Amino acid sequence: VAAEPAALALVARAGAGSVRDSLSVLGQVISGSGPDGVTYAEAVAQLGMTDATLLDATIDALAAHDGAGLFTVIDQVIDAGHDPRRFVTDLLERFRDLIVLHNVPNAVELGLIDAPEDQVAREIEQASLFGPAELTRAADVTSTALSELRGATAPRLHLELMVARLLLPASDADEAATR
Repeated sequence: VAAEPAALALVARAGAGSVRDSLSVLGQVISGSGPDGVTYAEAVAQLGMTDATLLDATIDALAAHDGAGLFTVIDQVIDAGHDPRRFVTDLLERFRDLIVLHNVPNAVELGLIDAPEDQVAREIEQASLFGPAELTRAADVTSTALSELRGATAPRLHLELMVARLLLPASDADEAATR
């Protein structure tokens, strides 16, 4: 069965490090694939994962301190019917990748980042737009938002509050705020 590398990367990520789970996910995606084989778009839809373009738009808007862009992404996430927790989980994973790439120049060769080459190239470029403290703070805010989304009755509001916090500069005297 033909498969796009980006689709296989999603399958591997959905397997969360387990070969058995990844093979099971791959079987599921293959059974739902069309005549073109396993495509990235079909894998995203079947697995309920966030499309990389939404994550890229989020990171780019954050780097530009573009509030309108961030709130537009949240609107797209909700309008497209994405699971808010899945979006935040995927965003947190992206921040993790950016932190690793910022701190470990040869992270791909060491196997610390497992993504298609085009995505790694985008992530290297995105990591260069931030300092390590900014990335750490953004990951911390995103992680907190993920915890707050558990059982939330207004997930859109929680996503909007998350991006509002991401846009705020660190402002208190606590060491965590100076990042």
